Amino acid sequence: MITLDEDQYRTEEFFRKTSAPKWSNERRKQIEIFLDHHRVVGKCVAVVTSGGTTVPLERNTVRFLDNFSTGSRGAASVEYLLGLGYAVIYVYRPGSVAPFARHLQRATCSSLDVKFLQHVNVPTSNGNYHEQQIRLLVEDPTAKKKVIDAVNGLRKVHATNTLLTLPFTSVYDYFFMLRMVATCVKPWKERALFLLAAAVSDFYIPEPDLPEHKIQSRVGPLELTLQQVPKMLGVLRHNWAPQSFVVSFKLETDWDVLRKKAKQAISKYAMHLVIANELHSRFNEVLLITEKDERSITRSKKEVDIEEALMEAVVRVHYQYIASHDISVPDEIGHHVSRRYLSGAWKKVPTSVQNLLFVIKEHKEEILGVVVGGLLSVLLNMLQHRSR
Repeated sequence: MITLDEDQYRTEEFFRKTSAPKWSNERRKQIEIFLDHHRVVGKCVAVVTSGGTTVPLERNTVRFLDNFSTGSRGAASVEYLLGLGYAVIYVYRPGSVAPFARHLQRATCSSLDVKFLQHVNVPTSNGNYHEQQIRLLVEDPTAKKKVIDAVNGLRKVHATNTLLTLPFTSVYDYFFMLRMVATCVKPWKERALFLLAAAVSDFYIPEPDLPEHKIQSRVGPLELTLQQVPKMLGVLRHNWAPQSFVVSFKLETDWDVLRKKAKQAISKYAMHLVIANELHSRFNEVLLITEKDERSITRSKKEVDIEEALMEAVVRVHYQYIASHDISVPDEIGHHVSRRYLSGAWKKVPTSVQNLLFVIKEHKEEILGVVVGGLLSVLLNMLQHRSR
């Protein structure tokens, strides 16, 4: 098993052999100005990473390997964290789902294509383009309200300066950005929350091994040798921002494997909280896993996004950590998870029945008291009838 010292050594080697991005100084100034403003205001700060990273095949990149991620979970989480009073540093991949803009995509279409243009109304022009108005057509009343609320929400965010957006594309960019942000928020200690939702590449080509220019097809078949990406979760947790509250994500297709890997992230990298997602149910259910607890959070019928309940839970645990360094999920959040719950047979049980059984389990003492009280009442009535 690779130790933290080995991870730290590999991380240092990565940064030593990789050229710092040209934007480094400019981005650091942006981060410091943003943090200075909110340090005076007294807010907590959340660092949310979102989207997938690319692995360039050339230094002057034409070809690259991509890591698929829509960024929807990170984008929704940003909105809810802003609503819960955080100042948010949003480290994102351009082209992925974006906070606030995602409601426009839902109301129209996901891409700026021909279908989107069907929602754009341009009245007949009299030739004066300076006064020409362009209207967006959204017919569904619910979708229209969501778009209006999103636009107003973004205006409020701009007015209060509570959102800083920092783009990345390659895995190199991502790691430099993550280290920079982490070291900048280090003085915030417990008031800093990291929500690491980005889908980071597992393999890459070290920069010294990259060809300078576009790989030519005429040389024949292409063979690539990829190296494992250094594991930086533990380094962030112990070195870059050691007192911050750190939340990571796991995605698998098997519940048992998912739970096992989430536990490994806690034991190996000292994650405070792992949000575990099963591929096919991730928009309706997630597991919150800490060192001593496992909870299931499900999306209610009234909620559009599961992230609403998810971020409320994360913030509750974060505030508890700020107050006492206790890392546990309050009893009223979600359902306790047992091994039976994770089994395939249990997953086939209708959700309504699962919820009923959870309620029975969590309130079994109260239910038992009611049942026993009812039985005693019946017995007393029977005795009274006999005595007559």
